[in-house]
Amino acid sequence: MKHYILLITSLLYLLDIHYSHAQLYTQSKAEKALQTYREELLGFRKEHPKKRNLPDAKFFFFGMGNRAKMFYKDGRIISLSDKRVIRRWKVKSTLIVPSEYLVHLELQDGRAVDIQEDETGVYVYENNLQIILAESPITLPTFSDKKFPSVLRTLHHELLVNIQDGKPLVNTIVYTKPWFKSAAIITMALKKTNNLPLVEAWIKGLNTPFDRNNNAGYAEADNLGQVLYMLSTVADKKHSLVTKILDEVDNFDKGGFIEGRTADMLPHAVYQTKWLKFGLKEMQLPDKYKIPSQYDSYSSLIWWDFQKDYVKGDQVDDNLALNSPQYVWAEDHFFKQNKGPISAREYPLTWEAEVNELKYESLGIIDQTLVDLRIAPTNAWQAAEMLLLLLE
Repeated sequence: MKHYILLITSLLYLLDIHYSHAQLYTQSKAEKALQTYREELLGFRKEHPKKRNLPDAKFFFFGMGNRAKMFYKDGRIISLSDKRVIRRWKVKSTLIVPSEYLVHLELQDGRAVDIQEDETGVYVYENNLQIILAESPITLPTFSDKKFPSVLRTLHHELLVNIQDGKPLVNTIVYTKPWFKSAAIITMALKKTNNLPLVEAWIKGLNTPFDRNNNAGYAEADNLGQVLYMLSTVADKKHSLVTKILDEVDNFDKGGFIEGRTADMLPHAVYQTKWLKFGLKEMQLPDKYKIPSQYDSYSSLIWWDFQKDYVKGDQVDDNLALNSPQYVWAEDHFFKQNKGPISAREYPLTWEAEVNELKYESLGIIDQTLVDLRIAPTNAWQAAEMLLLLLE
């Protein structure tokens, strides 16, 4: 009998199944956690009333940091990489509690199942067993000293779930490569929550000053400062890419400031020079550049420095705000205003829509409506901008 028990225990270990002496959540405990989140979200919406309606697709992503990506929907956990159904249940009721990284299931046979992610991994708790779906370390602050801790935890999830193989993507489903403009802001947020190790290898491995992700493949002048800043978080001025960046700066020098194309293919001399100056400062390199005194629609996106170097002009228009909300959240941070929109749903809180370069057909695995409306659920750049604003 002892040998039989030992054999069973060994098989469970090999299958990443471990004994768990209690279910994590009862139905009432899960309901209470969800109610706390809903009440806090209601208070947040009173301060930030702008919203966008997203499709009524009930799902939840798992796989924060560099863990395997998966999602729960309709009684199934599905792998995003190969569309494989990892586990399935006959479900009587489902509670998704975004702030606790939790899906609580009440099954038709009377049993309960918890799917939860924490600082160590993604786990299923079923029949007093813990089943490991993914494991690797991340840091998950509770934000308990902030006004909206539950909202912050959800935003942090929407940031971390889009880290893919060490790369800071805006969305792990519709993006295949990081854009340096968004990666720099995501890096800023990861630094704030002590999660820089998740992208450290990717940053150190950069070997070009430009991402060239735009359709024309042009070098974007703002990339120079963005890459300098990212390098400064994990390396020093001896990194081999620093010299390449400084050499490239001369190609954009307009006599005391830099100017070239940005992702929209337009010149943004103020924005580009601000990024360069910030990168030089963070890398502790000499800076001979001055910010030109002129209007630049992107100037207010740099909210953390050079606030006095702003010439008044139009702000982000409503259409861009609803499709790419990260821009207006950055403006909110700069102008100390509350115009940034948030999803009208409990989850996800962030999104991006109608971006020409993105492959929205990949979202069909979650819900065809997302494909038809060209909306990517979760936006790590928006999540980072919101998180950095709320943490002040």
